[in-house]
Amino acid sequence: MAAINSSEHMKKVFVSYCHKDGDWVWNDLVPCLRAGGSDVLIDRERFGAGQELLIQMDATYDESDLVVLILSPHYLNSTHCVHEMNRAVEGLNEHTQKIVIPIKRGECPIPERLQHLRYVDLSHSDKTEWDVLLSACCCDLGANAKDWLDARDAVVKFLRRNESVNLVVQGNPRWYELIRHVKANYCEDLGIVDLDRGVTASRAGLVAEILRSCGVVSEIPSEPRDLVELDRVLSFQRNSKLALLHTDHISHRRQYGVDLFSTLRYLIMDSRKLTLLAQSRRPFAELLPRDHPLSIIQIQTVLLRGS
Repeated sequence: MAAINSSEHMKKVFVSYCHKDGDWVWNDLVPCLRAGGSDVLIDRERFGAGQELLIQMDATYDESDLVVLILSPHYLNSTHCVHEMNRAVEGLNEHTQKIVIPIKRGECPIPERLQHLRYVDLSHSDKTEWDVLLSACCCDLGANAKDWLDARDAVVKFLRRNESVNLVVQGNPRWYELIRHVKANYCEDLGIVDLDRGVTASRAGLVAEILRSCGVVSEIPSEPRDLVELDRVLSFQRNSKLALLHTDHISHRRQYGVDLFSTLRYLIMDSRKLTLLAQSRRPFAELLPRDHPLSIIQIQTVLLRGS
């Protein structure tokens, strides 16, 4: 089998698959490709109702730089999928600049027309094969795809249980893309506040950003009534979920004051009105002194290690 050539930077990836295999494609493959930097072209986002299906398939194929074929028994038994596969093979025979990558999902033979290509076997989510695929697509997750997906799944599990979670990041994996993906696909009400932003340098700015991220634009009174407003607003919410990025900064921002952290602890632990997703480089327990109000909150830990 020929080796996959990943020397060129591929931006637009057309995903050819059978909808019976759609859960894996939508939940695992597409998020990894997008987080790694690819522009994914996929039917459920690109094809319009009432328009000729084969024409839309061919137009999307023509727009792509790279085609991945999700081979499975369902795929090989689908007339439309086989059409897309044949179109891709014909494109290779026309000496185009496209790359075609067969991905094996499940037990199925590799069609004779594809046997000259190096296929990727993701029947069992093998880590090495994931690396081969992302490299061929010029994607860079900064981590192994399986580890990235495992971290995603763990974060989603805890948030759905209204359990606070600390996403500890080591190295340079695409953690921000992971959080944005969680918000877009699993937890639309997840507010995001970034402590790297200048607006959060003051306590008033941070309180305003927390409320804004929860969908509330409120005029923030001066201290200490700012915390009265924060408590009042969130207490009327069913349960607010907050992603706090670069949480490491709280260890040296004395201007926030101990009362702010006491209020957050109360909302997280006592009234159960706030669930926290704290992203940090160090584990949450190491960020604060033992007698700090936030040091005693119950928080799960998920490690995302870069490659």
